[in-house]
Amino acid sequence: PQQQQPQSQAGEEAAVVGGSSDPSSGRDYTAIPAQIDAKMEEFDEDSQLRPTIITPSNTWMKKSKKGLLADPTTSIMRGDEQKAEKDKAMDLLDALTKSGAIPVENASLHIVMAATHGFDKTVVETVVQDNVSPIEKVERSTLILAQTIHDLPSGELIEPSQLGRAAAASPRLFE
Repeated sequence: PQQQQPQSQAGEEAAVVGGSSDPSSGRDYTAIPAQIDAKMEEFDEDSQLRPTIITPSNTWMKKSKKGLLADPTTSIMRGDEQKAEKDKAMDLLDALTKSGAIPVENASLHIVMAATHGFDKTVVETVVQDNVSPIEKVERSTLILAQTIHDLPSGELIEPSQLGRAAAASPRLFE
């Protein structure tokens, strides 16, 4: 079922989450980092979760075939070659969809987001000196990220058998 999700910034329209053949509907994935930041401000009591920038390598490996039955070849691409290949891929997508007039159905979009959970002390010091479970801290951070990305409440993201334990460790996430 499709659900309405209000955007975190004023003036933005609500987005529909879930599958839809209407290209004008769908979730604005570019807003997710801001939504994660807002959730972290609200729920991360320790401020231990930090955004992580993923920087691709300057050198890419390209595996390709000259023809359907040809043997695969591997080549190394740098700077201008990478841009040229990316432009060719976008041109192909543009041609296949007639500049977006034909929807791309049964396709997957993969988005990679990263965050780093840091501790002020080592894991052993956290457990021994502070008598705090680092697993509960990481679990809370994971739940904050998961509920933002999947647009679901924490209670629907956890096994029912673990719900009581997780709610006791992070009650604000389950209110």
